[in-house]
Amino acid sequence: MSGGHLTDRDITEIVQELSELRWTGLLRVERAGHRIGVTVEEGRLVFASSSNPDHRLGPVLLRQGAITLCQMVDAGRALAPGKRFGTVLVEAGVLQPKDLVKAVIDQTRDIILHAFEWGDGDFHIEEGAASSESITLNISTPQLILEGISRIEAWGRIEKGCGGLESRWAPTDTEALLRGLPLSTEQVALLGAIEGVRDLETLCSESPLTDFEVCRTMWAFRVIGLARRLDAAAPLDEDGLEYIMPAEE
Repeated sequence: MSGGHLTDRDITEIVQELSELRWTGLLRVERAGHRIGVTVEEGRLVFASSSNPDHRLGPVLLRQGAITLCQMVDAGRALAPGKRFGTVLVEAGVLQPKDLVKAVIDQTRDIILHAFEWGDGDFHIEEGAASSESITLNISTPQLILEGISRIEAWGRIEKGCGGLESRWAPTDTEALLRGLPLSTEQVALLGAIEGVRDLETLCSESPLTDFEVCRTMWAFRVIGLARRLDAAAPLDEDGLEYIMPAEE
């Protein structure tokens, strides 16, 4: 999986696979001249950069109200080779070091979540050393995928991810994965409703969530391993569970 098109391989699935492999390196996505680079360390997304000027630290802090326009302009003028924008703000007394750390973490998270919204474009993965950044993100990959998918509005991607009304779902062993994963009450109930084999239509009818939200959530559950979507042709045993054909000797 050195590269390809996001229309063939969804970025959520790419990230999940890198997480399962505990892979280290750089994941790059590009479309319409915009580029995002995500640094992966043993499967965790720890840093991100973007060619979009709106993703720079200055505009991020300005949107948050952490700095004024004059302070952003002055810091930009004071930049020098080898000195970063945030360092200039700290040295000028505009930001406290702890506020800079929070801002960089917020910036990294926003760039990664923005990348999840890309349903087209190209991706490339380059194996490499661990990140040399001093400020890195410390959020589990399943949590980032869950949050990233929750922002996706493109029905085509959601439908492809969850299947149609007749798609069938089965539970997985999720106890370890659930620890620390921030699910809403409705999402927990939806996960609990997957007993034996349930079809998507039934899950939609029983959940207080909108059908759109059920479909999007089931897609997220499938990607991170909280639920399993069965092959439409998979036979079921007498208990309604997927029958696994024995290996030939």
